[in-house]
Amino acid sequence: MEAALVRHIVSARFEDLDAETVDAACRTLLWATATAVAGSAAEGSDAVVRFITEQGGHQQATVIGTGLKAPKSAAAFANAVFAKAHEYEDKYWLDNAGGFAIGFAVAPAVMAAAEASGGISGKDVLTAIAVGVDLQARLLSAIRGELSPVWTPWNSTYLFCNYGVTIAVGKVLGLNEEQMLDALGLIHAQACGNFQGQMEGVLGIRMQGGFAVRNAFTAVQLARNGISGARQFLSGRFGFYKLHFPSHTVDYDSIIDGLGENFLGRRLGFKGYPCGVVAHPVLDAVRQLRPNFKLEQLEALHVEGSPTLYIMSEPLERRLNPHNGIDAQFSLPWVIACTLRDGTLKLNHFDNQLVHSPELVGLAHKVTIDRQEGRESVTVEVRLKDGSVLQSKPVAYCSGHPDNPVTTEAMVQVFRDHLKMAAKPIDANKGEELIRRFIRIEEIADVRGIFEGV
Repeated sequence: MEAALVRHIVSARFEDLDAETVDAACRTLLWATATAVAGSAAEGSDAVVRFITEQGGHQQATVIGTGLKAPKSAAAFANAVFAKAHEYEDKYWLDNAGGFAIGFAVAPAVMAAAEASGGISGKDVLTAIAVGVDLQARLLSAIRGELSPVWTPWNSTYLFCNYGVTIAVGKVLGLNEEQMLDALGLIHAQACGNFQGQMEGVLGIRMQGGFAVRNAFTAVQLARNGISGARQFLSGRFGFYKLHFPSHTVDYDSIIDGLGENFLGRRLGFKGYPCGVVAHPVLDAVRQLRPNFKLEQLEALHVEGSPTLYIMSEPLERRLNPHNGIDAQFSLPWVIACTLRDGTLKLNHFDNQLVHSPELVGLAHKVTIDRQEGRESVTVEVRLKDGSVLQSKPVAYCSGHPDNPVTTEAMVQVFRDHLKMAAKPIDANKGEELIRRFIRIEEIADVRGIFEGV
């Protein structure tokens, strides 16, 4: 199986991609760049910049939103961290109840590798993104049955990104089949990712995307230099699934079925709200009801949804009283409170000082959550002080889900909104040129100068 995968990776050409797959890859790159621009000024991003600057090295690739350049692997590390910093990334949905991010790591890594190498076209970039996203989604989707990748201590977003990024970076840098096998065997020796930082509200949670990117560059560069890696990294006795998912059923055939014909990146969604994705259908339901009552009338709000809501509802005391903005990103009561008060959810709702707002904390304490086995849709019930009850329509496909997608026009507007939020704010006119380049990247013969003048 591994040999069939690498043959596909190495042989895939831009001409093999249909228009929908090309558009999906372009949207993935656009969104990852837009969110990285804002993420460059997020809490902790200045420390990331100091860290990569202290390492020294050649100025090969752009550190998005900062005006700086760094070695390609360091720039890619930073850009993936930035793209995840505000929890405003892409998602590949395994079902209606939850999904995993892919493009936030794959796209910046490909872009940094291409920018540093030179002579790589926009078509090459889009091909590498399409192949990397597709294979990562296939590896995720191969896990079958009642046990979702959600139900493990591993954070599958970061765990699987090790493989998706290695595939994409190896593809754009032109690894041959032997080298690609070695690179994937070498990433198998490094792959990790867990939920503990999310539980504790620490900056380390978003560093894991950067670690996956860093590991991938290490694997690819070692493979290019002749270092061998395990060849049965998926199917072997100690391969990926037996190591990380020993209690799960795995459909190995599904990984290669339709390979090169059905690119799963077409099903990548882009978040409608900057917070943990399991909250998104809840927020859509809250916004259904919000125009029908005044905030001072609210007595209580009750959520009924899938078991995956536990990610943003446990431990309950911490979710009701977030310690900082990172805690708040993963607090269902908090994001509901912000949406109740302000009608939507924005990046500024996660300011470290705002999380102690008595008004918002009080609203969060009005929220109760019922997680129901086997359920995918969400409903919200609002009880008012006069005893009346309002109930939302069920929400199965939230804003940003591929069956309820964010338009490219809306993504461009988010990019525009983020220009002034960068660590080094980007002039509106220069920003428009940058956006234009990314939208029309297919036409660029050499992407080395894509950030030039910004």
